Amino acid sequence: MALGLGIDAGGTATRWRLADDQGQCIAKGNAEPLTGHLFSAAAEERARQIVLDMAQEVMRQGKPLGIIAGITGLTRDTPPEAKMRSLFAEIFELPQDKVFVAEDMWIAYLSYFALGEGILVYSGTGSIGYYLSETKDVIRVGGRGNLIDDGGSGFWIAREALKTVLRKEEESPGEGWATTLGQSLAKALGGTDWNLVRSYVYGGDRGKIGSLARAVGEAAQADDKTALRILHSAGEELARLANSLTKRIGPRPVALAGGSSRLHPIVAEAFRHDLLTPVEFITTDLDAALTAARLAATLNRT
Repeated sequence: MALGLGIDAGGTATRWRLADDQGQCIAKGNAEPLTGHLFSAAAEERARQIVLDMAQEVMRQGKPLGIIAGITGLTRDTPPEAKMRSLFAEIFELPQDKVFVAEDMWIAYLSYFALGEGILVYSGTGSIGYYLSETKDVIRVGGRGNLIDDGGSGFWIAREALKTVLRKEEESPGEGWATTLGQSLAKALGGTDWNLVRSYVYGGDRGKIGSLARAVGEAAQADDKTALRILHSAGEELARLANSLTKRIGPRPVALAGGSSRLHPIVAEAFRHDLLTPVEFITTDLDAALTAARLAATLNRT
């Protein structure tokens, strides 16, 4: 049985799926976050260890004969892409022509649309608007990282929530952490002491910070007004990405995807309300890693 391995690597986690040549998923799992930011020897070594650990788990289920990986922060036709492709080929003992590596949005887009068909807005740890043309040219808006923007992303949501709670603490000590949002964040952080909060935020990576968005979603589910306001604003930020692409390429169906867009229905409601053009709006959750695995299984036929 020919198997394909699909990988969807984001800032919070790496998801993998093994599929047979009939498209059936036969195994799945998660690994540590894997990114295309291979800008140092330490980053390359960390990527190698993550792929090694993943390979040990995958190979217990079966040896893939093709791999397609979508990896956050990776740009095609760059040295990091070549390094990542070589790494997968070496560790899984495959010819390099049986390994296809691209940015994660490439795979996510093909989970929802045929080439040139629609607009994808994705909100995970980061956020981006993405269009893949019929000639495989990419138009992207946003996706510039948390130091510049990433409006509406998990990182952005977490930062806005922390900022709001801490500013309330500065005005009225004890009141910020006493709110439903403050209590939810404190539980996720492990406490409210500034040294603890500072260590969590500045001692981790963007994925760790972005994971705090789940606490904001929990507070919103409990009708915390501040959490609801932040998530409503996140939906507006994400709609801006869709509108920017619509202005450039014309109206297309729009898909809103990613875990941070699912924290509360208010995100999608605000997103849809702010779309400038009435178009088909898709919110169905699809498995990008499984899409990649099914495509990877077809590499065996070439």
